[in-house]
Amino acid sequence: MEEHLFTLLDGALSCPVKWGYFSDGETMPRVTMVRMAGKREHTLTTKGLMRGVVQIDCWGTNYAQAIGASRDVRTALEGYSGGPIVSALLTATRDSSSNDANAAQRVSLTFALTYRD
Repeated sequence: MEEHLFTLLDGALSCPVKWGYFSDGETMPRVTMVRMAGKREHTLTTKGLMRGVVQIDCWGTNYAQAIGASRDVRTALEGYSGGPIVSALLTATRDSSSNDANAAQRVSLTFALTYRD
């Protein structure tokens, strides 16, 4: 799932995408992904599908860049089904709230993913 999700977003977005965190000084806008949770569903006779939660943070030097990147992620991923991903559902969105005018702006998207591994 991780490789498929990266390839999907990397191909759909016009900004850099990365699992984990970027180093200081990298270009903006940019998108980072972090697995927040995951568990396996079991049946009586076999291992079942995985259910995971991935937080996708969309960063920009200003809010317009961050929200623009988040809209691109939503277009590519919301309701997606393909490869190992059975479903991708957007469950939450959040904006950063910094009073520092020089701080990067962030829009966070939380996706519930059901997938085969």
